[in-house]
Amino acid sequence: MRRLTVGGPEVRAFLGTPGVDGAAAWVKVFEPRGEGRAYTIRRMDRAAGTLELDFVLHGDQGPAGPVSTWAEGARVGDVVQIAGPRQGGFACPAATQWVLLAGDATALPAIQSIARSLPQGMAAKAYVEVASPEEAQPMESAAPLRTHWITADTAQPGLALQHALMFRPLPPGPGYAWLAGESGAVHALRDHLQTHWGAERLQVSAKGYWKAGQRDFRNAD
Repeated sequence: MRRLTVGGPEVRAFLGTPGVDGAAAWVKVFEPRGEGRAYTIRRMDRAAGTLELDFVLHGDQGPAGPVSTWAEGARVGDVVQIAGPRQGGFACPAATQWVLLAGDATALPAIQSIARSLPQGMAAKAYVEVASPEEAQPMESAAPLRTHWITADTAQPGLALQHALMFRPLPPGPGYAWLAGESGAVHALRDHLQTHWGAERLQVSAKGYWKAGQRDFRNAD
């Protein structure tokens, strides 16, 4: 994982765009040759006029794409283009009493963004699959958020996350789950949660950010 801070007069103006501060909002980042990929805004700072973006590097999750390859070698003063913002699919129903956030390292910036948006008193749990315990990061939230860091099974991405959640009891009352990461794992988990708990008990949003063995995956949802 590599974190880059993007700034400058254009970024400062961009931070006035409606929706840029939305939960899990994302932008499209274009490397110098024009290849673009979507990345969640981890954090924005209007006073400083900056955006923080996290890039999962080659060897962390699947084959390296052109933008993550660029990010690995990026230096202070390099120029990058961004477009957007777009919303990240977090739409918590008004009646929700608790929130479940789950994903792998590629979903961590979005999970952190959503966590910061949760109101005080909203019960919340996050499950994040990372390559090693050293990759755990601080989580900020006004809600009483409890975070579980799950060590990945390198042979099958998302499997450890599925096992951590498949048969774990859920809190009482209507809930909302936001899932993101490797497409196959995320949709298997979505199907299990919806079948096991039912749509009237738990609403689920699932986002496939990447697919094992496929370089230029595009989520169809």
